[in-house]
Amino acid sequence: MRNNRNAMLAPSSRETLSALTYLAVQMLFLSGLLSWINRQLDVPLSEAELNFTYYIINFLATVVIFRDFLGRSLSQATQHPAYLCQAVILGLAAYYACSRCTDWIIGQLLPGFSNYNDAAIIRMSGSSYFLMTVGTVILVPPAEECLYRGVVFRKLYDKSHWAAYLISMLLFAMIHILGYLGRYSPLELLLAVIQYLPAGLCLAWSYTKAGTVFAPIVIHAIINLVAIRGLR
Repeated sequence: MRNNRNAMLAPSSRETLSALTYLAVQMLFLSGLLSWINRQLDVPLSEAELNFTYYIINFLATVVIFRDFLGRSLSQATQHPAYLCQAVILGLAAYYACSRCTDWIIGQLLPGFSNYNDAAIIRMSGSSYFLMTVGTVILVPPAEECLYRGVVFRKLYDKSHWAAYLISMLLFAMIHILGYLGRYSPLELLLAVIQYLPAGLCLAWSYTKAGTVFAPIVIHAIINLVAIRGLR
């Protein structure tokens, strides 16, 4: 089987610029704007409903911004399904193996450690399981993978493989803990970052293996599905 890494698809310069512009808007204004609008409603949305609205907006923005990239990536996936299947299977196996090791290390360093993002998902799933399942399994993976693997990882990969992995992994971790920075102690913050590193590593690797962003999208969706089904 030939090495497919050289065929790893990348977003266009236009898509990259649009995505980075949207990311800035998302991080600086979107959550606050949605919260403000929600407070003006006669019957405010629940936490889960508001979070689902955030997911939908990001998903729609991803489809609009990356429509060409997603189309080319889907074509790549259907033309080389063996690469996609192999990348998904190996990526999932590597993720769960690395996660077991990471969880063991975290348990030794700080027994009883709680990830606030996971706790929030558990809380919202208790009241709106269906919305959280649709959001985390269908809406979130394409949005995050197009950005953190398609833009950040892929654009850095040609310059430095190590930098591509390291920066994309750290950014992926930070986006999941950004809203909880004031609640983590320094040690908890470090452990929260470490907890997301296996996913960042294996998702990026699967992209290089399959050559299409649909490999990390599928893996991300499966990981989230297994996790949220475990909450029932």
